[in-house]
Amino acid sequence: MTVHVPILVEPIVQAMIEALQALPEGTPPHWVVDCTFGGGGHTDAFLKAIAAEPKIAHHKVLGVDQDESAVSRGHERFAKEISGDRLKIVHRRFSELSEEDLAGRSVAYLLADLGFSSDQLEDSERGLSFQSNGPLDMRLDPSRGVSCRDYLFNVTEQELVEILQNLGEERFSRRIAHAIISKRRESAMPKTTRELADLIVHSVPPEARRGRIHAATRTFQALRIVVNQELEELDKLLSRVILFVRPGGRVAIISFHSLEDRKVKQTFKGESDFEQLTKKPIEADEVEVSRNPRSRSAKLRIAERTIPGEPIRKSERKRMGKFS
Repeated sequence: MTVHVPILVEPIVQAMIEALQALPEGTPPHWVVDCTFGGGGHTDAFLKAIAAEPKIAHHKVLGVDQDESAVSRGHERFAKEISGDRLKIVHRRFSELSEEDLAGRSVAYLLADLGFSSDQLEDSERGLSFQSNGPLDMRLDPSRGVSCRDYLFNVTEQELVEILQNLGEERFSRRIAHAIISKRRESAMPKTTRELADLIVHSVPPEARRGRIHAATRTFQALRIVVNQELEELDKLLSRVILFVRPGGRVAIISFHSLEDRKVKQTFKGESDFEQLTKKPIEADEVEVSRNPRSRSAKLRIAERTIPGEPIRKSERKRMGKFS
């Protein structure tokens, strides 16, 4: 199993510590919510940082993931923390997070990493990536929705063109969509990730097959987004779930696509209940990118839920701004 490497850990943990330290002395336990538990990398960093600070050591972490296998692995990896009542992990989409999950406790910090973990991407049975051959599924939760292959059996060519353009920013969207739909008409729809990737490669001009990134990368991104309803999930996160955060608490969101980042930016900028601590998104530096190439496209935005009548201190913005 691949070891998942969490992205942008330092600014994420720093913002979490500051949110917990700002709580009044003697406050009861509050939750740090990892909405996208995945491989547990960020959760592990939260638990270690909380344990290292006596003032905040009584606070707890809630991990949420729609991937049942990720939850199962988390229960094994963090058995000690769970039995010690420091961590709770639940199986559900973050859009379904409820007050019942929080056991009536306030949320001081909430993180959503909108990418996929290394474990998920490199598990061939999921069909999320063409790097290893597997069934053309792409669902994080196989018990819900339709597989990628079933989706391709029902989408129109024009709809597919628009999806590849909007969600994948694919310049050869028309060629790729036409190739896929042609195979469908021939009753030769690809069954595996490699078959689809090969079809895409042969549908684009020769020069596009030798680019910096694989010719199928953007198409696979777009299909993963639509199959897992990622933009719809993000809308629910931004319109409802972040409101679980208490006044003075913080929200951190890592996006990997311009549409996602735009939604986050507009919410933090336009939502009167929140004020941005990061005017520009925080991005991975060269050291992190060299260690973890998937961090290259990550954009982190952090906002603080405002306390009525109390503007955010300039020192807080300045401290977060050093990472921008």
